[in-house]
Parts: sequence; structure tokens; C-alpha cells
Amino acid sequence: MSRPHVNFEKVLAKQGVPTTSKEVATLLEQDVQAANSIISNDSAMSPFWKLFSACVVTPILWLVKTLLAKHVLPAMFAATATDIYLELKAWDVGLKRKSAVKTQGNITFTKKAIDTDITIKAGTEIHSDSRLGGRYVLRVLQDTIIAPGTLKGLVACEATEAGEGHNLASGYYHTLGTAIDGIASVSNEGDWITTTGANQETDEELALRIRDQFGSVGHYHIDAVYRGAIASFAGIRSDLLYFEHNAPRGPGTANCHVMMAVGETPQTMIDRINDYLHAQGHHGHGDDLLAMPIQSVPVDLSVDIWHSSNLSAEDISTLINDIESRIRAAFRESDRHASITRTAPQTTFVFSLLSSELHSLLPDLQSVRWHLNDLQNGLELPRINQLMIHNRGVR
Repeated sequence: MSRPHVNFEKVLAKQGVPTTSKEVATLLEQDVQAANSIISNDSAMSPFWKLFSACVVTPILWLVKTLLAKHVLPAMFAATATDIYLELKAWDVGLKRKSAVKTQGNITFTKKAIDTDITIKAGTEIHSDSRLGGRYVLRVLQDTIIAPGTLKGLVACEATEAGEGHNLASGYYHTLGTAIDGIASVSNEGDWITTTGANQETDEELALRIRDQFGSVGHYHIDAVYRGAIASFAGIRSDLLYFEHNAPRGPGTANCHVMMAVGETPQTMIDRINDYLHAQGHHGHGDDLLAMPIQSVPVDLSVDIWHSSNLSAEDISTLINDIESRIRAAFRESDRHASITRTAPQTTFVFSLLSSELHSLLPDLQSVRWHLNDLQNGLELPRINQLMIHNRGVR
């Protein structure tokens, strides 16, 4: 749920507070006349009136339109406060803005020969491919030896930058920045993430947590309490938590399906959440809430595209890559292309909307035809299993 956008200047005007120079001048004239004083040289061209306006009218309008409408009033409410004002609101209820976190995880290095002894140096870079519209980079944290007799070794790595964008799904990191003798391949296999990357918490996300905190004042373990507790973990947003009630595992039970903004939910994150709720006792009497990753549903996507005339082969290749990166962003495989609508549980993903967004962003794209109906999502999230983009030529 988005925060309300309030035009406080209109609110003040509706309540009779002057918000124009004419209204301020009229009120001042009324006060002057009430004091039995008359201003006769009130022409807009008179030096006196210009001085009067500069000394009185302009400061009053600044106080009302800028200080009051844009700072004081918005800062009074968690629904409209921003920046430091919102952080002060968070402090009131025992919260603080979550900081950005770098993704950490284990990358699988595969040797060419099992009997060799290879050291992977700290600082070695592993790159993603470019299908997402850009490259993401991990670095090896410390010198790691893959001993003889072992064909594959797990090497701890960290993203070069903080942010959720590096939480890529299995298989995306597969290129060494610099080739290593004796290493055949690298890849992020399976549930590879050990620390989930996260962006610094936005005003929108922090405001939602503040709202949830108000709902937990009575310490009744309703959704708001659990939403606030789980959303305190880095990388988790309160609006991406989906609760399943009606005793899915018997009386007194409920499930919380945890979704990440990018990539799949790591099991290490789920384990930490459940440990916090159960082993550390952050649950209500008789409550049995189980956190679990949002279920993934594989989807095969096939799309026909037509492009503008007079495009070179290179232009066509670039267009297809641009289309692919935006489709993958829509299915939460990257944090790029923020204007693209994302898939979400308990919603219908409409391909005509995605087509419209592709058209608005890519002028050379003339037509799009999907070989799939709109996706009706329950408590699951569609994931791309295979993506085929067919170039049908000029239209």
C-alpha cells in the first residue's frame, strides 16, 4: 500500500489560511483598517507598496507555502514525513532506517583436473552475464584452496556494491573477470546466498514499518506484529510478506510467505527468521507461525516482435537484448528498469501492460505478440524457465 500524497497548501487554503499575495494583502488591509489606519498609496507600482510587499507579504507567503506546507505539516505524520523527519518518527516507536547491505554467498569453482591444487586469490572477480541489461560483480573474500581430490570448491564472495540487485538467481554469475589456470568454470549454484543484499531502506518502506509498529502496540500477535518483526531483517520489505491463515498446518498455525524484490528467497534468510520467531521466543502464546520462501512457478515465455525498418543487424541485436533485460526485470530477475511493472503474488500479471511499457521505452519496437495468456497468481510467484524472443522482421 502506497503512502498518501497530500497537498498541504490546498489543505491550508481550504481552512482559510492565505496562500496568495492577494489574500495576504487583503487580510493585512483589513487589520490596518481595523486599527483605524488607511493605506492610500496601495498601487502595485508605488514604492511604498513594493517595500510593503517585500517586507511583509513575501515573508508571510514563504512561511505558509514553504515552511508550513512543505516542511512542518508533512513532518508531523508518518504518512507524509521524509528523510530525517521520518527517521525521527521511527525513533518514536523504537525503529531506525535499515542500512544497505552487500550480498555474500558461495560461488562454485570447478577445476579442469581433480588432482590439482589451486588457490583462488582474494579479490578475484566473478561477473554476471549481460542479459539483465548490465553486469553485477562479486569478489572473493579471502584466499581459498581447492585441494587435490576435490573437483569443485565453494568460495565465499561478496558483491562489490551494496544493494538487492546482486541477489541474482542460480546460474547468473558464471564469468571470471580474469581467467585462472586450472579452473574450468564458475557459477552460483542452487541456494548460494549466505547474506542477502539490500538497498538502504526507502522512505516508503520505513513508513510502512512505522505503521505496522503502531499496530503492534498491544503485543497481540496479529499480522502487524509479525510483519514488523520479519521486516526488521535486511533485504525484506513489509509489503512483500504474504500471510496464509486458516490453520494451514493445524489449529493455531499460520504461514508467512517471504518474497524478495530481486531473485529467490535464500533458505539461510528463512532459517534466521524462524530462529528469531521460535528459538528466540518472538511469538505469541500458542502461536505457530512458520516463515517460508514464496513458492516459485516456472513459466516458459515465447514472444514475437516486429521492429522499425532501416535497423542494422547490430541495432536489432541491441533491441532484442533491451527487450530481454526488461522482461527479466518484470519477472524480478534484476533491479534494473524500475518503471517496468513486476510480477507479484495474489495478482494477475497482464502481458498487454508489459507490452505497453516495452513500447513506451523502446521506440524501435513496433509490435509484440505473446504466446501465453495472462498469469493468474495465487500464493506463488512466476519465474522464467525459458525465454524465447522471435524476431519477425519489419512492420
